Amino acid sequence: MSLRRRSLDEEASESINVSPLIDVVFILLIFFIVSATFVTVPGVEVKRPEARTAQSLQKNSVLFAISERDEIFHAGARVSLEEIPRLIETASKNRPKPVVIQVDQWADASLMSKVVAKARRNAPSVSIATRKSR
Repeated sequence: MSLRRRSLDEEASESINVSPLIDVVFILLIFFIVSATFVTVPGVEVKRPEARTAQSLQKNSVLFAISERDEIFHAGARVSLEEIPRLIETASKNRPKPVVIQVDQWADASLMSKVVAKARRNAPSVSIATRKSR
């Protein structure tokens, strides 16, 4: 009888309980989802001009793009000049975010200055995206 009890105890101790492992995996998954940075691309490919004094921007930012046909894009959609302050305010609802403007090298400079002026109303900083010179 004691021999039979030992074999049952050994079988119970040999099985692995994976419930705590699954809990840890779910907690890690939730952590990575919450801490992930979601960036919306402007929605148009632009050829940025080169700059010698380029610096990398390490923060989450609101992206706008001005195409070579002088169209303004945000999150894949074409937007008007008047919509820019509202879009920045919507994107920065929890904390202020800087604005990065990607300007095609053949875009109209006066349109770029208008976009910068509109963005400065609601953004803590406004930057122009460029390529680093080689």
